[in-house]
Amino acid sequence: MARLVIISNRVPLPRPRSPPQAGGLAVALRQVLADRDAVWFGWSGQVVARTSERVAELVLGRTRYATIDLSATDHRLFYTGFSNGTLWPVLHWRMGLTEFRRDEYAGYRAVNLHFAQALAGLLRPDDVIWVHDFHLFPLAAELRRLGCRQRIGFFLHVPFPPPALFAALPKGDALLRDLASCSLIGVQTD
Repeated sequence: MARLVIISNRVPLPRPRSPPQAGGLAVALRQVLADRDAVWFGWSGQVVARTSERVAELVLGRTRYATIDLSATDHRLFYTGFSNGTLWPVLHWRMGLTEFRRDEYAGYRAVNLHFAQALAGLLRPDDVIWVHDFHLFPLAAELRRLGCRQRIGFFLHVPFPPPALFAALPKGDALLRDLASCSLIGVQTD
């Protein structure tokens, strides 16, 4: 069976002597992770002086948790800025809350590229990659540009907005082209 590589904005690192987490992606994927070899890659949740060049790894059972830390600037531009200040409002039909700043968009793209570069060295040819949520719209395209040919699935954890709403987003067309690099795309529906 191919190894599953899960990528999410933040990796919920397990605490071996603590009770299991009560919600979120970690709970949803608990059985999947128990049944096969897997890698879970993403941000550690740590904000540091400089974004990590090396991946930190923790192995628990059949899962390898691989994380990088983000600098305060990268966290602000990528996460607080573009992901939550621009994409989140659009995806929740809240255009009045949407702010678009070029530096935040550039930071969002830079962190996605950094994720792809850090992840590429961990991948095996037969891995199946499963990318989660809007924080990582460009990730599959960045992996493809780096020569990764694995199957890549993407799942958006909120319903996709109507085309006219997404088209109002500056650079929305570029983000849709990035998603087209995926082998499979899943979204929530009514």
